[in-house]
Amino acid sequence: MTPATLDPTHARSIVEARLGREPQDMLEAAVALEAWAGVPAGDALATAGAMMRAGDPESQPSAGRLPRAAARQGLAMEAISFAIAVIAIACWAAPLSRSLGQDVVERALVCALPMTLALQWGLASRFLSRPDGLAHLGRRPWTVVLAALALVAVPSAVLGLSGVVAGLLTVTWTGGAILIRRRWAPAYAALVVLAGAAMLAGLLAPLVLGATAAIAAAGVAAALRARTLVPAQSPGRWTRALAAAVIGAGLGALLVADRSVDWTVGSMPAIALLPSSLASFWGGRHLWRFQQAIPEALSGVAVADTGARGLARRPMAVLLGAVARLVLLTAALSLIVLAVASLFELRTSGESVLVGFGLVALATMFVGLLESVGRAPWAIAAVVAGVAGEAVAPPELASMPGGRLILGASIAVVVVLPMVVAVLARPALTLATSIGIR
Repeated sequence: MTPATLDPTHARSIVEARLGREPQDMLEAAVALEAWAGVPAGDALATAGAMMRAGDPESQPSAGRLPRAAARQGLAMEAISFAIAVIAIACWAAPLSRSLGQDVVERALVCALPMTLALQWGLASRFLSRPDGLAHLGRRPWTVVLAALALVAVPSAVLGLSGVVAGLLTVTWTGGAILIRRRWAPAYAALVVLAGAAMLAGLLAPLVLGATAAIAAAGVAAALRARTLVPAQSPGRWTRALAAAVIGAGLGALLVADRSVDWTVGSMPAIALLPSSLASFWGGRHLWRFQQAIPEALSGVAVADTGARGLARRPMAVLLGAVARLVLLTAALSLIVLAVASLFELRTSGESVLVGFGLVALATMFVGLLESVGRAPWAIAAVVAGVAGEAVAPPELASMPGGRLILGASIAVVVVLPMVVAVLARPALTLATSIGIR
């Protein structure tokens, strides 16, 4: 056997004997073969390459013990407090309309809902979904104060009295998200219940709204002041927070673009949001099983095993379970809402509006899943497509209560669903991406 025809095993023995260790790379092995085995430079490179390839270890299946899934604490209390808050806020519509006029309140709600959802999604991505998020937010007290003032001043300058109401509603609702994250959900629910009772008792509704917003802002200041410790983890990236805010604003626009949903006819339109909202809590809680289902699906599978099958079974089962919970609970609670409305002869915007709200909840769950795994552009595209669909709805749908809402939400679901399935069909890539964007 000539030096030029060394087999990889023999070549490795020569190189390791001369170096006293394994070669760091192909170039070092080629130099050793040329210097000590007399192999010509070209052949040394080829032999070293074959040697390094032959020495690559085989990919081994994972054998580590999976950590237990972290449970979300206080989710039931959050859901109950949220339901109480929605019912109480729904009682504000009639007193505010009597004091300020129906047109003023309607414009305010059309402005406040997208603003609130944009802020809530942005804050959740940047701060509220992070372990030390409140600590980071508490280190910027003046930013929070200026943001609260801007939320009232900017809409007021553009829309006048409607802008003032929109700003106060946005401060109250956004502040509530921070208080709930601080686990002060019962206190927030008590605040909005007392405000609703004061309005129904005959107190001037705009003054009560202003006082409620001020108290909510003070509560946020207290919540953040209690979290001024030095945070151990960094907040979310601004780019992700901005993308999440765009998604939230789009979902808000999806809700208010259908003008057949009259938010000022009384408490029923807002209460009609309860079935889909509470169902979203339940479905969202089930989605937390992804953090365990995806590692379990990959457990025992080698990294280089491209032929592994059935990896998407567990993640898809979690998704289907979440969808089933959302649909079934939305349907059951919607029937209860319709029965209560019929019993007390309350005016509603129509049964079809409940279907629209359920589809919006489904779209929200899907786009939220994509945003959490770094697929925000696709989620934004789905929401934009839904809003555009509402804008160009045919007359036969536009004339039906909630018809535009049903069309827009359905389009968003149809656009977002293929990417959701694609993400779950590749759990290894999803896990790697999720780790990389944290």
